[in-house]
Amino acid sequence: MFCQDLPKPILFHPLKHHLGYISAYIHKSVSQAPEVSKLKADLLSLGTSQLDLYCGPLSPQEIARQVILHLQEQELLQQEAFGFYLRAEGKDYRCLTLSDGTDWVLRWGVVEGRHVHLHPARYAAHTVRVKAATLKTAVATVIAAGQQDLPEIDLPLINRIRVAWLDLPPVKALAPQEGAGKFLQFLLQRL
Repeated sequence: MFCQDLPKPILFHPLKHHLGYISAYIHKSVSQAPEVSKLKADLLSLGTSQLDLYCGPLSPQEIARQVILHLQEQELLQQEAFGFYLRAEGKDYRCLTLSDGTDWVLRWGVVEGRHVHLHPARYAAHTVRVKAATLKTAVATVIAAGQQDLPEIDLPLINRIRVAWLDLPPVKALAPQEGAGKFLQFLLQRL
């Protein structure tokens, strides 16, 4: 699920890579209570691997603006020039540092009209590395707790959500210092 509100040719998945966007998504999902099937589809689009989540001050729009400006200045915004730029060093990506010091990876986008696919670089400034299942679990559980006006998030709720919304197996324990427990605390502190 990429952000269609961003200017072309940017392809960016903020639900996967942008904490500010995720926070807004959670608040909207709690207040508007969309169908579980919609939430499930959105969250399953996060995939199954590890990812880098940007937690810095730049909005998705500002990130896109800075990337476009850089590519324009280097005359690399057009598809052909951008493709040549990516392949020139024998790699299929390039890195760009934005104004807040965060490194971003530029790859070839596979969506029509959006050939500049970007995501935070691994272990970049203002990012945290998280497993997709952990991110999905935390986001879905916070939404469910908010929709049900629950005073706390507990293991039974997490497991119900993992099974019903995410097609994930239940977890045996939830430790606040590691994995889903640690990320859940991280997320709750930033909402």
